[in-house]
Amino acid sequence: MKKLTTLLLLSVAFCFAASAQVVYTTVDSVRINNANGVPVDSGTTVGVVGVVYGPSFYPTLNGLAFMLKGQTLGVEVYSKDAYGFTYGTNLNDGDTVLVVGTSSTYHGQPEIELTYTSNIDTIIKLSAAPGPVDTPAVVSVIGNNDVAVLIQVNNVNMALASWPASPHAKHSFNVNCQSVYLYIDSFMSPDLWNLSGGPAAGIYNIVGFGNEYSSSYPYGGSSAYSLEPRSLADFHLVTTGLNTITDLTSVIYPNPASTKLTVSFSYDRSEPYTAYITDMTGRVVYSETGTTENGDNTMIFNTANYTNGMYILTLHAGDKSLVSKITIAH
Repeated sequence: MKKLTTLLLLSVAFCFAASAQVVYTTVDSVRINNANGVPVDSGTTVGVVGVVYGPSFYPTLNGLAFMLKGQTLGVEVYSKDAYGFTYGTNLNDGDTVLVVGTSSTYHGQPEIELTYTSNIDTIIKLSAAPGPVDTPAVVSVIGNNDVAVLIQVNNVNMALASWPASPHAKHSFNVNCQSVYLYIDSFMSPDLWNLSGGPAAGIYNIVGFGNEYSSSYPYGGSSAYSLEPRSLADFHLVTTGLNTITDLTSVIYPNPASTKLTVSFSYDRSEPYTAYITDMTGRVVYSETGTTENGDNTMIFNTANYTNGMYILTLHAGDKSLVSKITIAH
């Protein structure tokens, strides 16, 4: 008993000594950045509690990489050591855990990095799944607050996607879908990475983690953010082929058009909008940005120089979208 008490006291003393080097905070606080898009506490050993969001995308069982959700924001947890956990066995999506590691960033992607050389870094499971699971927030433009949390982008036209054919030279690639960039990682979503040419043509609502990658300071900016789906199951088919889908009350006339195409739509508040017309190869032949009026809006496109044939009109206004086929016939 005396030996056990001594060991217990030594363990408590060690924990207090280690804790003195750890800043206990929240996931949301870890996500506060400086002007360069780097966490203000970068390089600091932090302890945070959050909910595990899977799957793990570390390439082997010897390490861990997963998203950790706080009250509002999320952060990536990365380690080349598994710390005794096997994801999907004793560490699961929805578990609540305490993570101790170093606050950092990888090209703008916020991380808590654990190193096996540290005697402080650890992962401790506080409660088993199921933990709180969010319904993905629907966003039209991905931003900093969407990184490392589940979001959903609606009305993505995969007929316009630049999805490459396999095999791929690297373990990840980007897909330009005109309305959003997709980031496909072979470790997180091998079924998508091996899907040559991507999902079938159609309009999809896509769920995934917000992702950030910037090549230089300051991190961030519209071109830095993408959507990282977890598997093919994150692609929710709305309609197939090139059928019209709209959340906007709209009128498009005349269709077929010759020299002029008018698009009239209603929107209930002032919001930025983007509109573009693409041909059937995915080439953008016209693009426009502006701000909607609170009420009826009208756009007029000059189509006199377009080649006869079918095109796709895409319009995003706030949280609503319009994707429609149009025909040019002179």
